Amino acid sequence: MSTSDADAIASLFESLKIPKNHATVGFSNLVVATKQYRSLFVNRRLGDSGWSDVQIQNLLFLLSTLDTNNKAVTASSRGDTEMAESRWCGVGEREGRVYSSLVAHRHFGLSHGMGRSGDITEPQPKAVGSSVLVKLCLILMLDVARRGSGLNGNKKGPAAHGILLPLCTGMTMSLVLSCIRESEPDKTKTIVLWSRIDQKSCFKAITSAGLSCIVVPTKLDGDAVVTDVAAMETAMKEHQGKVLAVITTTSCFAPRVPDQVDKVAKLCADSGIHHVINNAYGLQCHLTSKLINRACVVGRVDAVISSTDKNFLVPVGKRPLGRRK
Repeated sequence: MSTSDADAIASLFESLKIPKNHATVGFSNLVVATKQYRSLFVNRRLGDSGWSDVQIQNLLFLLSTLDTNNKAVTASSRGDTEMAESRWCGVGEREGRVYSSLVAHRHFGLSHGMGRSGDITEPQPKAVGSSVLVKLCLILMLDVARRGSGLNGNKKGPAAHGILLPLCTGMTMSLVLSCIRESEPDKTKTIVLWSRIDQKSCFKAITSAGLSCIVVPTKLDGDAVVTDVAAMETAMKEHQGKVLAVITTTSCFAPRVPDQVDKVAKLCADSGIHHVINNAYGLQCHLTSKLINRACVVGRVDAVISSTDKNFLVPVGKRPLGRRK
């Protein structure tokens, strides 16, 4: 809303015997909020200071009104047989329908979900507001990864591109591996080398993608469990021509320390093997981001998978950051 719009509405309020100077003071807050909304869409980055809950809710309700399931349909005073206003009739198979008003309020009227026709990144024609929200969310997450965490956003950097998925870490890993498998012309490559971490998600992700997992053991270095780079190189040579990808992990529980992803990335570049980094918790640590940046410079990194719920304390949702082109 511009200042002129606020003045025009304030003039209408005068007819209700509300003094114009009173209305102008009140509308100044609305003008400021609207400028922040515009700044978000123009600059496409997080602001230096956070918004109030009211501002956030106003934007969410505004976007939800753009979805067809929230178009007003008002019955005329002459009965239900004639409609005073009927813009949309939600009969499509992708129409968002919510029976419970409690659930509808919980989700700000947003019920369409993401994507269409098998493409989760495709805008939904019946849900402009939801599509805008998804695009904004991805843009802001990449902004956090670049400016907040320090991941490099250049054309070959780990945060150059991204996709936002409403999935857990393991399922996201499985989809990434499936994508790599489909893009690989040599279909005999079915082995994934996994630098061992005592957690089941990655192992299940590999098998769910229809691939075979070979666990590369780690080793003790003092009181820390570290990457056995020599063992990884040996496994690559032993299964030469059959290895599709390598999975390393940067964020895990002590005494396991982050994998030496830079050294593994160099091995992958030399051997022509895809490299996926499980960085579920790592956006919180600048040292981890620095290690990933180095891996992209000295070697090969195809995808970095990070978690929104683990890094930002929000409901489950994952994001593989930027496959290298």
